[in-house]
Amino acid sequence: MTNPSPLSVPSGSALSGSGSKRDNARAREAAMPFVIYIFALSAFALGLAEFVPIGLTGVMAHSLQIDVSRVGTAITAYALGATFSAPILSALTASWTRKRVMLMTALVFSAGSLAAALSGNLTMLLAARFVAGLGHGLFLAVASSTAIRLAGPRRAGSAVAIVFGGFTLALAIGVPVATYLGSVLSWRPIFMAIAAFGMLGFFGLLFGMREAAKDAGDTSAGAALHGLRAILNPKLLGGALVTVMAYAGSFAAYTYIAPLLVQVTSISMSTVSIFMLIYGVLAAVGNIMGGRMADRIGADRASLIIVAGIAVVVFGMWLLAHSPVGMAVFVALLGVLSYAAVPALQARLIGIAETHAPRAHGVAAGLNIAGFNSGIALGSLLGATTIGTVGISFVGLAGAGVAGLGTLVLLVQMSRSRRLDLAVGGHKRDCPRKA
Repeated sequence: MTNPSPLSVPSGSALSGSGSKRDNARAREAAMPFVIYIFALSAFALGLAEFVPIGLTGVMAHSLQIDVSRVGTAITAYALGATFSAPILSALTASWTRKRVMLMTALVFSAGSLAAALSGNLTMLLAARFVAGLGHGLFLAVASSTAIRLAGPRRAGSAVAIVFGGFTLALAIGVPVATYLGSVLSWRPIFMAIAAFGMLGFFGLLFGMREAAKDAGDTSAGAALHGLRAILNPKLLGGALVTVMAYAGSFAAYTYIAPLLVQVTSISMSTVSIFMLIYGVLAAVGNIMGGRMADRIGADRASLIIVAGIAVVVFGMWLLAHSPVGMAVFVALLGVLSYAAVPALQARLIGIAETHAPRAHGVAAGLNIAGFNSGIALGSLLGATTIGTVGISFVGLAGAGVAGLGTLVLLVQMSRSRRLDLAVGGHKRDCPRKA
């Protein structure tokens, strides 16, 4: 009797059983770790906290008996907290386990959001919002890198998409619903609900995330010092500057979109929530679109198109501020472009880190989050200054100026990078070959 071919394995053999085990193992690998969905739940709460005040500026101003432009500083305070925590606290907590860091951020964020809901005046509100923002920036910086590590390199993109999917879901659904409920009821229960979502994420992390062993390469004091030094890398700071200017231009207009629509475009407060819904849904579309653009035409070109597009759109919001149809179109386009910029600018900054700071990918990601939030802070301040000097109808023009300047900065950086590449290529061609 001849021996069976090595490829012909009987169904009942041990090898068949091992193949079944391999299939089961592959199936387990294909399933995304459940804790990543808990990250997404927390990101949903963060998205609500950051953007809900935009739709409720008028309601909050009336409740606190202050001017609308002063309510915008609540957005600024939150963004400043996130700006500080994303790169700096990420480096300083490098010796902590990821679970410990994320639990701490969830507690800080929830406590800050609850304190904001109970604030009796603007000073208390600003302090509470800054504390909540500290949790926001550090959480997003850590969650994205942790999700990649848990999911593995083959599913890194999908893991990050799930985490930030919670953030865009807050924009698409949570913020419009909260805007409507806040206009009918009050803004305080909305902030209490945000704190509750934060605590739900905390308990999900507490019971659903395993305590991973510390990575020796990431937990030394030297690693923290290296991360802090990388924050000052001029190439990384230059890349983050483009993010700051792009979002400052966008949010100079968008921070005050609710009073702009009510006072200038002359639509009702209940209709504002529809505009917020349009913005949020198309923000989710833009997030996908920006990633595909960066893959197809390169991060530099994609970033240039998007940042220039932001400048054009907010300029159009100034030109057609009195037209409901025109504003609907421009609000939709602003949602697409503002969140198409997230993956494009992130990919660009990571690319800069690969060339100029190879061991600082985490810091680069934190700097982009910091740039995003500092841009929001700068934009809200710019909008408030514009309202106080020339009027609310000019916030779009002010935003266009900043985004246009960001476009010029990006063009200069791209030109220098191109000249450097040509110089390096020419040097390599001119070098004599060894015999």
